[in-house]
Amino acid sequence: MPEMLKGKMRIEVPFLPPVEYSPNSRVCWLVKYKAGKVYHDAVYYCCVDARNRAYREGLSFPFVKAKLNLTVVFAEMRLRDQDNLLARFKPGLDAVVDAGLILDDDVEHLEIGRVEAVVDLKPAPLTIIELEESK
Repeated sequence: MPEMLKGKMRIEVPFLPPVEYSPNSRVCWLVKYKAGKVYHDAVYYCCVDARNRAYREGLSFPFVKAKLNLTVVFAEMRLRDQDNLLARFKPGLDAVVDAGLILDDDVEHLEIGRVEAVVDLKPAPLTIIELEESK
């Protein structure tokens, strides 16, 4: 369920970013495309739901300038690189833009904040997207 405060929102997606989007992945382009499409659609629908709820709270979209924090919750302990997590999140970031939460994902409109991996068996798998409007 999305959590909203003034100019802030938290979106929880019950999927992990696709491993096929990791820079270390060596898969066929079609496999990568299909995995990205499934994840994009999941993030998109969670974002649309959060956006619709946020309208009732008085937020307006898209955020012209925003900061994004990303937390990926895994079930097993392994070493994970932040840059690889961010690369894996590319279809999810495109979905955030497509859902109309942020204007664009270029450096002028979006600041990437904290990117972290957390191990917790109870909620995993989970992607937590936190958006904060900045001026």
